[in-house]
Amino acid sequence: MEWGTRWHITIRSDRADNSPAGVTVVERVVDSPAELRRLVEAARADPHVVAFPYRQVRELVGNEPDRCRRGHSYLAGSATRPVRDWWPCRCGGHLVHFCRMCSAVQVQPA
Repeated sequence: MEWGTRWHITIRSDRADNSPAGVTVVERVVDSPAELRRLVEAARADPHVVAFPYRQVRELVGNEPDRCRRGHSYLAGSATRPVRDWWPCRCGGHLVHFCRMCSAVQVQPA
């Protein structure tokens, strides 16, 4: 796993056939600036679009490990010893996996 950047965009349009509020809202998540640019340009070109706010979000991307470094499977946690937890830090945080068999700790991203 590693930190990745994504963009969340909400496109609001006054074209709403079935909406009681008279507004259509479409929410999208894109993974690249090129995809975001394409959506923003399309929103600017559509006269029915009234707003298209977007925000940049850092998210952990990639597959979570299913085994500890010694090969034990990460089983479901308990109330006193969860299998995974979140450690905040200056970089944004780390996902921490704890093996209940051997007490090994795996931190992602490294």
